[in-house]
Amino acid sequence: MQLDSYLEIFTTMYGWAFANIIGEVITGTGLVIVPFAVILFNAWREAKEQGLESAGVLPLLERVGMNIMVALFVMSLCFATTPITSLNSVNLSYTPPATPLEPNPTPASRNSGTGSGYDTAMKDSTDGTMSPAGNLSYVPAWWFSTMAISSGINSAVRAGIRSGDSQIRMVEDMARTATIQDPRVLNSIQRFYSECFIPARSRYLAAAPGALSATGQGVVAMDNKEYGPTDVDWIGSQLFRTEPGYYADMRSYNPVPGFQVDFSRDIDYYNPASGIAPPHSGVVNPEWGRPTCKQWWEDSAQGVREQMVGHAGSFGKLVEVAGSAMSWSSPDQARDAFAKLAQTKANPHFVDSDRIMGSDYDVMTTVGRSLTGAASTLGVGWEAGLASMSMLPLMTGLPMIQALVLMAIYMFLPLITFLSGYDLRVLFYGGVAIFTVKLWGAMWFIAQWIDARLINAMYPGGQGWVITQEITQIANGSVPAGYKRMILNILLMALFIGLPLVWTAMMGWVGLKVGGELGEMMKGAEKTASAAGKRTGNVVGRK
Repeated sequence: MQLDSYLEIFTTMYGWAFANIIGEVITGTGLVIVPFAVILFNAWREAKEQGLESAGVLPLLERVGMNIMVALFVMSLCFATTPITSLNSVNLSYTPPATPLEPNPTPASRNSGTGSGYDTAMKDSTDGTMSPAGNLSYVPAWWFSTMAISSGINSAVRAGIRSGDSQIRMVEDMARTATIQDPRVLNSIQRFYSECFIPARSRYLAAAPGALSATGQGVVAMDNKEYGPTDVDWIGSQLFRTEPGYYADMRSYNPVPGFQVDFSRDIDYYNPASGIAPPHSGVVNPEWGRPTCKQWWEDSAQGVREQMVGHAGSFGKLVEVAGSAMSWSSPDQARDAFAKLAQTKANPHFVDSDRIMGSDYDVMTTVGRSLTGAASTLGVGWEAGLASMSMLPLMTGLPMIQALVLMAIYMFLPLITFLSGYDLRVLFYGGVAIFTVKLWGAMWFIAQWIDARLINAMYPGGQGWVITQEITQIANGSVPAGYKRMILNILLMALFIGLPLVWTAMMGWVGLKVGGELGEMMKGAEKTASAAGKRTGNVVGRK
């Protein structure tokens, strides 16, 4: 029997374990016969109320007999359990959706284990140790059939839809949690930020407006959608890498491990082959050279960018998934996009000269800067919150809620069946409840499918550069231009919550409608039984 989450495997076992305990209490105390006694009492009461006007005892017996037969039928299907319909006779399983990281996920089941923390925390749900009663996995035949049919329809709906998930949505959620764990990479980013980016940006801000070349002005032009004026706000700036006088002509302050000494570049080092006497005796060159900022950034083996996008860990997995999920105009563009996001995750800071010398800002300066930052943050807080809403907790939490709701339904079914007096409508009401909640999984699958199409419509071709820019802006706490991300998140939330609500409301209306029809059918059957009894009584009376 295919379920919708790891948790549902265990909550299904728990729900029916509680149901078995409640059923045994009702049976063991003798309360199980109370509904039959109520049927007989109501028949006696009606006979006394009718008095001499009654047509005889036969109509009464016919009606009582029919009600008892219906009660026995409902009791045998919805209350009584048999080993044949035990949960131990089926293998409750869950197959996670395929992802780029796991294209062929391994199915998890109650018998083989799920590989999650539930196996240990909820072990008593499967080994029968949660109660002295022992095996509590029995399920009445009607509910067992309802569960099986609902699970089958749920799985069939999913199987009938292809590509139900959005890899871009997965990239967004991975980007929220991805971190750079390697301290050497973090140190390289911090050094490059302080030794190359800050000096280059300071030179850019101090330069005259017309000092840039025509190519450089085109890079930072307002109509340049790929780079634009904000290009100079990150360490891998295209302008700084291509414009003369910036990264190509700037060097690191100190030697960088991995870069060999190049005497044509490292002219401040002593070159023994130059034939010039050393400045002083015993001079020793550093082990590593001082690369230009362009070399330091772009080197395919030791470059900062390569370290940022190529190191192992959660960020490396993000790069792997995003590289295949989105389209890029060039590999260089893809590396720049991920490096920009990595800078946001590393969050490097420049340490100014005051703090290097050990002094700090005065109290009023610190307070003033804090208040200014707070005011600007509050101004965009709500919009940034909407734009950065993570759908992953919603998409993960709702199936868990579904599992708990189903557990509650299973748990109370014996009690509801008993308290209804073994009413025939319980079969339908309970079946509708299980079927409705089970189909929530299909509704969420459809919501993900629609979300994937909306993303493709708003980002034609899966434009990696645009999407990564928005993800980076969200990670920085700002609002992406155009509010596409905000709209997509609101729509997905509406779909994930709205589709199950609409489905549940419609099934609730169906349940009430059919339940009312069943009630009318039972009343009609009682009238038929009474009429048959009257005719039989008249025949007997004439004889």
